[in-house]
Amino acid sequence: MRYFLIPIGFAFYIWFLAVYIPITFLCAFSVILLAPFWPKKHSHKLRKIAEFWGWIGIRITFCPVRVYGSEKARKEPGIIISNHQSLFDVLAGLGFYPIDFLFLSKEEVFKIPFVGLAMRKVGYIGVNRSNPRQAARSLDVVAARIRENNRVLIYPEGTRSKDARKLLPFKAGAFQVAQKNGFPIFPIVLYGTQETRPMHSNILLFPHRIAIQVLDPITKEHELHPANEKSKLSEKEKMAGIRALVEKAYLQLADSKGKKPAVM
Repeated sequence: MRYFLIPIGFAFYIWFLAVYIPITFLCAFSVILLAPFWPKKHSHKLRKIAEFWGWIGIRITFCPVRVYGSEKARKEPGIIISNHQSLFDVLAGLGFYPIDFLFLSKEEVFKIPFVGLAMRKVGYIGVNRSNPRQAARSLDVVAARIRENNRVLIYPEGTRSKDARKLLPFKAGAFQVAQKNGFPIFPIVLYGTQETRPMHSNILLFPHRIAIQVLDPITKEHELHPANEKSKLSEKEKMAGIRALVEKAYLQLADSKGKKPAVM
């Protein structure tokens, strides 16, 4: 049965590219044309184009999407963290997260003609993973963007896990920014994108239920927050504790195949 699905997944992937690549460049051109005339203080409204890009990208895959806990979403500035499963994570986030955000992306993505320029115009942040010094500077940019009343999405795993049942260890970057500046942390859990775009192949695509769950915010007063000096936990224990919250919620979503929210 698995081998029977391969040609279907490949045909669906080709159809997706044929439809989505023109949409991508249309959205990029729209941002580039509008940006010079758009007031900087209203740049978040220009990101509505990016949100549409994410929304339509998921919709043309025919993936049903469920969002749980949207009432927990906070519009104050802070750091959003999420598990990382697929290239479709960003599409699902832009299209369906209940809060507006900026995100970090590899510098290579910013080199895509027109698309990279459009991403810079709306404030998305490039990171050079091969250069630790430049990567550290990207975290300074993250802090600056948050101080400008934004929320920035960081995938603390750093890359995608090949095992859909297992989160990778969290890297410290997001938590260092939170510790230094006292920014709140907003955990969001994502399920289903790895089933949509399987890790074992870059040329297969399948419709699959996607579930997004917003967890309780972790403010400076929370025992697990890196900036809570009254907590008896070490920095590593705090980071491990936050990772455990995300992993627990993810596994509960996965066990129900995204049909039920995790019980925290």
